[in-house]
Amino acid sequence: MENDAHEKLIDWLVTTFRALPGVNTPEFKEVVHFSFTPEEARLAVEMGREGGTLDALAAKTGRNRGDLKALIESMQKKGTLYTEPVSEDPIYRPLGIEYPGLYETAAWADTNTPFGKKLMELWARFKPIYIDKGVSQLDKHSAVWCMVSALPPDAKPEENLFEHVKRNDYFAVSECACRLMERHAERGDVCDCIVDCCMAFGTWARWAVEQGHARSITCDEALRILEACEEKGQVHTGLPNLVVCNCCKHACLSFVAQKFGKSHVFLQNHFFASVDPEACIACGDCVDRCPADAMQFEEAAAVDQTRCIGCGACTTGCAVNAVRMVRRSQEEIERLDLELLEGFVKLMSMTNPDPLMLDAVQNS
Repeated sequence: MENDAHEKLIDWLVTTFRALPGVNTPEFKEVVHFSFTPEEARLAVEMGREGGTLDALAAKTGRNRGDLKALIESMQKKGTLYTEPVSEDPIYRPLGIEYPGLYETAAWADTNTPFGKKLMELWARFKPIYIDKGVSQLDKHSAVWCMVSALPPDAKPEENLFEHVKRNDYFAVSECACRLMERHAERGDVCDCIVDCCMAFGTWARWAVEQGHARSITCDEALRILEACEEKGQVHTGLPNLVVCNCCKHACLSFVAQKFGKSHVFLQNHFFASVDPEACIACGDCVDRCPADAMQFEEAAAVDQTRCIGCGACTTGCAVNAVRMVRRSQEEIERLDLELLEGFVKLMSMTNPDPLMLDAVQNS
């Protein structure tokens, strides 16, 4: 019976956002068995993706409110449960693997405790498997935001990430799960990128702060963090009314796929990098900063347009202003926008995204 509850939960988790059945490996089973007691696993399955209020769940599961509340509090402490914020009668529901989900909350656990340390070890072992058999097996379904400091003069307001971020009413930041796991796996830092850089907005931000996963910040603080990440070459990704990641190419789930010889998930955006060979001093900084392996140089830097995703990391890191971002043709933009939409729709049809993510997509 105990194994049945965990197996049923695993069967659901490997269909959640960006997960595929291939990630159902012994390493993932160990993560789930450690994260959920048999009773917690059973409750997560009974809750279903939509979850419910305490009374609704008591009626649905046949548990009394006291026992149910104790289970919920245990799951909240472990970060396996979403609790609707700012509500006297909140909806509870289990988290999927990612965005945000068990992957992120595992990294936010206190690694000074035996539970947090062990959980991080388990996820650090599972992370390359998740990348190889999950994330990198999906078609391109996301586009990066061009760094605001690299945007060309003809950029439109809707192409400016900062303008989107300003529209939110609540802001939070937490440490990057990818960086923390990579640090743990490598027993140290792999780069000097900013760690306190994973941003949430609106409802997700309130939830993360209430549960102790993140800290509340102002809009101005959020913009300053984004600016600092641009200086480091960290790539802006995500939905600016839900979650924005500032991805480090050394640790990001998606970019690390390239280490396995796999494809990352990012499609080109509306811009591409262009190099002025006369101004280029062949210092190699743009090559080092590029997360998509699109920059190369001999006598001067050159851009592989088939690989450039338009993030702007090369432009913001060029000390002699030899690299600039250029708008693609309208025909190419329309083609890429359609391809991105088709890729995202396909992803949604293959997985079970969190309801809040679906709301954010519909309202973006």
